[in-house]
Amino acid sequence: MSAQPIHSVPSLPEASDYEMVQGTRDALALISSKWSVEVLYLLASGTRRYSEILYDVGEISKKTLTQTLRALERRGLVKRLAYAEVPPRVEYSLSPLGWSITSLLMTLYEWSATHLPTAAPPAVVELKSV
Repeated sequence: MSAQPIHSVPSLPEASDYEMVQGTRDALALISSKWSVEVLYLLASGTRRYSEILYDVGEISKKTLTQTLRALERRGLVKRLAYAEVPPRVEYSLSPLGWSITSLLMTLYEWSATHLPTAAPPAVVELKSV
């Protein structure tokens, strides 16, 4: 019995430079909003309720979080499950497409940790009084 790979990567058709640029832009557009990456990282650790996401993300308004979650849901990255209870309970989790993008996020993080210098504190500018 010969060893066969468990999973094979489908071969992609030849793409022009333009098609590659457009495909890359489309992929980046999925995660380009200000809070998308934070929400995706949180949901990668498991299903969360709205209030948990709000608390864990930090400096975000309820309106902005709602808009971010709706956009991620429209793009197919996040699943929303609403329970018919009183009080209402809503849970968010990553969809299969959302899970597939987590490896890309980790690759970006690893690249940044290796290649980007650590952020230096902003320079203090002293103003002289006249």
